Amino acid sequence: MAVLTFPLSLAQFYDLLPISKAELDQPEALDLSQTTGGEVLTADLGTSLWSGRIELGVMTHDEVSAIRPLINILRRAGTSFLVSDPTRPWPRLDPNGTVLGAATPTILAIGGSGRELSLTGLPAAYPISRGDLMSFTYGSPTRYALHEVVGAAVANGAGETGLIEVNPPIRPGASAGAAVQLIWPRCKARLVPGQNATGITSHTITSEAKLAWTQTLR
Repeated sequence: MAVLTFPLSLAQFYDLLPISKAELDQPEALDLSQTTGGEVLTADLGTSLWSGRIELGVMTHDEVSAIRPLINILRRAGTSFLVSDPTRPWPRLDPNGTVLGAATPTILAIGGSGRELSLTGLPAAYPISRGDLMSFTYGSPTRYALHEVVGAAVANGAGETGLIEVNPPIRPGASAGAAVQLIWPRCKARLVPGQNATGITSHTITSEAKLAWTQTLR
């Protein structure tokens, strides 16, 4: 078997996890202060990154043996993996991605605000709903962008949408023509040191295994 390269794909790691509970969140990266006049001021401190926690279900010793080495190697510096949201694996109005089928959507244009993009390559009348996720890669070295749809849209007969507001803002380096993943959108992540455990083992089972991760752009 070849030496692992990073990030580990969904199939190499995330899909193997017996997930019991999962969290996907985007914590604020804000500074908050208050003036003597009572005005509350906020300012961005940095890039807002996705983060999450995963609780694994009860596992047999054999099941643990299949994933513990991967968890442990991901505790090392310089390692990473791809992660997705198991509750939003495809657009809300296209369960299982059946309507999308073999279509290959790409970014048509990015709005001047940096908060909007349009898509092309969709089936005619394909719906994009608020809360859908989409991802794409950009830049060099390759970075993974994961965005949540704020404004809904429907593709026209040519498979193109108007501008769609997304969150977080689109980062510099993203460009028209990038392939967009609407099925199992993902981002690149690393484990948060000190917040992971491979479980507590009893006579026949292992339980209480957990992971904490944060998005990385490197």
